[in-house]
Amino acid sequence: MNIDTDNDNFSYVLSGDIANLLANRRLLFSLKRLGYEEDGGRLLIPFLPQTKIKTLQEIQDLLAKFGYSHQLSEKSKKDVESFTREKDNFEIFSAKAKNIRNNNFQDNPELVAEFDHFQQVLGKKLVRKLYPLQLLSAYHMAFAQNACNFAVPGAGKTSIVYGAYAYLKNLPADDPKHVDNLLVIGPLSSFAPWEKEYEKCFGVPANVQRLSGDSKITHDQKAQHLYSGDPSEVTLIFTGGVSGLQEDVIDFLKRNKTMVVVDEAHRIKNPDGLWGKSSVEIAKEAKARVILTGTPAPNGYEDLFNLYQFLYPYKYKDILKFHYENLVDMSKIGLHDTDRVQSFINNIAPYFIRIKKKDLKLPPTKDHIVVCEMDQAQREIYDFIETKYIKNFEHDSYATVKNVLNKARLIRLRQASSNPALLEKPIRETLTDEDYDSPALNNIKLPDEFQNDSEILAKIKNYSLNHVPQKFLATQKVLRDHIIDDGQKAIIWTIFIQNAKELQEYLQEKGIKSKLLIGEVDQSDREVIIDKFNDPENTEFQVVIANPFSVAESISLHNGCHNAIYMERDYNCANFLQSKDRIHRVGLSPSQETNYYYILASDSIDGVINDSLDKKVLRMEKIIDEDIPLFTRLEDGDETDLIKALLEDYARRT
Repeated sequence: MNIDTDNDNFSYVLSGDIANLLANRRLLFSLKRLGYEEDGGRLLIPFLPQTKIKTLQEIQDLLAKFGYSHQLSEKSKKDVESFTREKDNFEIFSAKAKNIRNNNFQDNPELVAEFDHFQQVLGKKLVRKLYPLQLLSAYHMAFAQNACNFAVPGAGKTSIVYGAYAYLKNLPADDPKHVDNLLVIGPLSSFAPWEKEYEKCFGVPANVQRLSGDSKITHDQKAQHLYSGDPSEVTLIFTGGVSGLQEDVIDFLKRNKTMVVVDEAHRIKNPDGLWGKSSVEIAKEAKARVILTGTPAPNGYEDLFNLYQFLYPYKYKDILKFHYENLVDMSKIGLHDTDRVQSFINNIAPYFIRIKKKDLKLPPTKDHIVVCEMDQAQREIYDFIETKYIKNFEHDSYATVKNVLNKARLIRLRQASSNPALLEKPIRETLTDEDYDSPALNNIKLPDEFQNDSEILAKIKNYSLNHVPQKFLATQKVLRDHIIDDGQKAIIWTIFIQNAKELQEYLQEKGIKSKLLIGEVDQSDREVIIDKFNDPENTEFQVVIANPFSVAESISLHNGCHNAIYMERDYNCANFLQSKDRIHRVGLSPSQETNYYYILASDSIDGVINDSLDKKVLRMEKIIDEDIPLFTRLEDGDETDLIKALLEDYARRT
């Protein structure tokens, strides 16, 4: 048999004794799996560009298995030689990338010279000086061209990308690594930081075009930008809007040498989902590909499958060496599967770099517990509800598993400990869509355990008329005693949207101006608020009241604010730490003190949550400093653990 390659039609051509081959039913059945077609005394077997050599190897193995000798055409031989050479080169490249990642390339004169040149270019192109770990990360990114940066929040990932981009853009136009443009795919909240960091890095405003976040921009206008002969240097696209522009973006990338960055890339989840498929198709046309996320595996090792499929669309299987189902299984087994986990991390190590929390050497922080006593009405309301729910938890077998009814009860307890007026409204109205699973809470029917008591019901309905929530009073006192009167600023974190609005009104009455950062605030207004708040010279308002689910990612507040007040917290440790990182980031002076104030209602679920978070923070800080932190180890059994702790605390108090 002769095997030739038809590159124009993406197929292999088998010629020779085809009649004999067609008479071999077992061989024919095996070739059927490869999708062969008969064509005038020849067999055509299709291949995909990314699996071209693999298909050829399968054909050769089948012919040998069934006793057919074969020879390759000169074209096919060159394909195999090219593949072998590319494979060897990629292994050499991967070894170099790993040495750069580990800062272990001093004995390689070629890399040392390139790194020196890299630093010289950045010294001329960037007005912002990168610190050593950022510099190493940027060099690793520029060398690899396709790389993940898993640095923790606050490490300056945007500046790292701009460093790598500046170097690649400075290369000669005929250099295969040269890029001209940057296309960033990320959440809307990341757009302003990308624009502002560009100016801080390069000293001039960014030539940027947003393709999302403004309803006035039509699809035709977006396409017009993407098809422009002179596009903006930086293009920003919302993650959720990529699939609708997929073909336009692909055409843009074919015509422009572009580095594509996926920011907050942990949002890419299901590899078979719409966004997962779109990202891979787009990646195939990118000149360079970058993944950014501080939490690369929030749900399990399988989260990395899509990231590496984007990073190396044609080689990810060779890099990972594990199937998606293998990674799911490894996540379930977790720490007991150390051999496979370590093997997997070693496989992907050359293509990612991670700056850990301990590497940042940030100035210290101070935690302050502020316990406030409930007034008589709140205490009666809280005790009544808690007693009812404790009985449910004690006798309900579902109290030991994650259950939406128990989740609703825990929310109600947190509302009662914070502001009993919240109990008047359905749970869904007091939370943002991002807080909890909206459909589940919409359908929940809480028993009328506290509403069938007329006295308690009257206290709830009249609470806002006759009382100011004690947490409002405690928050105002912290602001006056420690922050406002000293000319400082503060961010107040609250889970409940109604609390944010009522607290703003209360502080206004007390002469303290504040702004809201919650889901219903428009993106443009949100950016104006953040800019003013981050400006130390701007005193229009000194307080921002924020919901952690609305200001969770991509936002830095450390330039103007060094105080955070937590009026409520839930038991999600990852969200809690991320909120703390908004004001504790790279760029702080060594002497800058950052303060966190936790407002706890006495003898309530607040203390249980506080103790739970303290324990989880200690464990999570160890996990955060792993190469691939697997946060699912901490999130399993949240409600179960909290219910058990609540039962123990209730028994101790009563």
